Amino acid sequence: MGLTIVVGFDGSDCAKAALDQALDLAGPSGKVVITYADAPPRIGASSLVPPDRIIELGKKVTGEALQTAQRRGVPAEVILEDERPAEALLNVAARTKADLIAVGTRGESQLTGLLLGSTPYHLVHRATLPLLVVPLKT
Repeated sequence: MGLTIVVGFDGSDCAKAALDQALDLAGPSGKVVITYADAPPRIGASSLVPPDRIIELGKKVTGEALQTAQRRGVPAEVILEDERPAEALLNVAARTKADLIAVGTRGESQLTGLLLGSTPYHLVHRATLPLLVVPLKT
C-alpha cells in the first residue's frame, strides 16, 4: 500500500510544487488528500469574506489540483476546511491517518513566519508526523 499524503493547496506556485512532489511520492498505489483551508485572520479586513465565498474559492482552486492528480493516475480527494491552514492540515492528517503532510514555501524568514503566521513554520513546530516542505523553484 502506498503513502497517504495530505497536501496544503491554495493554488500558488509553491503549493503546485508541493502537489507535484506529493504525487511523485504517492504514486498510483497511494493517495493524495488535497486540502484547502481558509479562516478569517484574527485581525484585518479579510475577516469580512463570507464563508460561502471561501468555499467557492476553495472548490475553484482545488479543481485544477484534482485534475492534475487524475491525469497522473494518483488517487486523490479534496477536503475544504474552514479553519486556519496549519490547524486544518494537522486535523485532516489525523482524520485520514496520513503518513505525511506536504506544503510549499516561499522561503520566508523565521521572523516573517512568526509574525505573519507561515503555515510551514507552524507545522514544523507542531506536526507529529513527517512533514515535506517544498521550496518554490526559481
